[in-house]
Amino acid sequence: MYRHIIFKMCIVMVVWNSTSLLAMESSEVGASAPHSIMLSPQLNMRAGSESILTAHATLALLEDRFVGIQWMNEQSLKGKAINLAGRVSKLILLDVPMDYFTVVLLHEYFGHGARYRELDITNIDYGYDLPPPYGDGGGQASTNIGPGIISRHEEIAIWTGGLESHQMLNSALRQRWMVLGEQHYREALTYFWSFQISLTYIQDSEDLYPAQQNYNDPQAYINLLNMYNGYADVMNLPFSLDDLKRAVNRNALDPMLFFSLYNGLIKYLWNGDPISALPMLKFGSIKYLPSVHVGLTPFGVETHLGNNIVIDEVLYRITLSKGDETFHNGWGGLGLFISNPFAKSDFSIDLSMNIWNQPELMLGGAEEVVGGGIGGAASFRTYYRLPDVSTPIKLVVELGYKSAGFLEGYALNAGPIILFGAQL
Repeated sequence: MYRHIIFKMCIVMVVWNSTSLLAMESSEVGASAPHSIMLSPQLNMRAGSESILTAHATLALLEDRFVGIQWMNEQSLKGKAINLAGRVSKLILLDVPMDYFTVVLLHEYFGHGARYRELDITNIDYGYDLPPPYGDGGGQASTNIGPGIISRHEEIAIWTGGLESHQMLNSALRQRWMVLGEQHYREALTYFWSFQISLTYIQDSEDLYPAQQNYNDPQAYINLLNMYNGYADVMNLPFSLDDLKRAVNRNALDPMLFFSLYNGLIKYLWNGDPISALPMLKFGSIKYLPSVHVGLTPFGVETHLGNNIVIDEVLYRITLSKGDETFHNGWGGLGLFISNPFAKSDFSIDLSMNIWNQPELMLGGAEEVVGGGIGGAASFRTYYRLPDVSTPIKLVVELGYKSAGFLEGYALNAGPIILFGAQL
């Protein structure tokens, strides 16, 4: 408990002390849009992803400010060669380690850790390797949980929490880019690492074998998902690791992944442009861009198609979700998100609504059956600008309610939605 309180205080101190930097030089990091630091009672994935992106932007700003991205006039061949070599060296030695570790920290502490905290499980052992190119870049979050403490679905959620947190980070970046219409190269590369780490983690996982004792996250997911649906023979599984690998390949259909690679590696490395436009389909004043991702749920994989629409700097996101029917039929969901996160007014409101049809969840050591059928969640996030302060700061509060069921980034059981923080 005390470690989490201290961690919250550290987040507040690090990001708060960077408020003036982000305000004065926001044109160099993420255009002119502010960043948010968010907290929640249990440091959940949604709050953690926003706060860690703010900390990342702060460090990226400091790095670019002191190291730079251009050192000579690029009009000459010599200047171009020196600047290109410098940016490549900076990318390998400074950018990649920071961006990669940002995703790994999110994966362990705000992914697996959030699911542990949700279930009031303490004494979590966190460990991190040095990021590439200085180390393997791995991490771990583990503890010993005795029998009869958590349910089968809670166990699955803990194993998949790390990969689930990547979607929270990606969602926050997509929201930011759609409203801004542009990407900062460090955010673009972090988005790529979030995708790459998830994909290779699953694709590099080896097949299960009988009497296996140690699992990584994808292997544990496949083993538990099949076992809890009555299939224990790992040599003959209805939904295999190969099926999972094929499913997550759909993540490569996300157009923002390709824009991130192009802007991060071509526009920045070659041209030296830290900020690049995000291509979107335009219909008059309406801008549109789809997004795709595959999530892991206690019931099976779920494919999400996000329809991101911007009208007058307001983002409307309509998400259609369809669950794999290997073990359960006819499950999926619909989400609506309306946001003007960088409104110039003193007061603004975001709206988030989700409705789903899902199988029942089993929660708690006694495996109490909850949810099942139609469920949903709704919340309002308010932004209020503090008057008479030298640096523009908005207080942010999100309140709502969620019924029992699986929704990425939220607790499994029914309960209130509470987030609070500041937009800097």
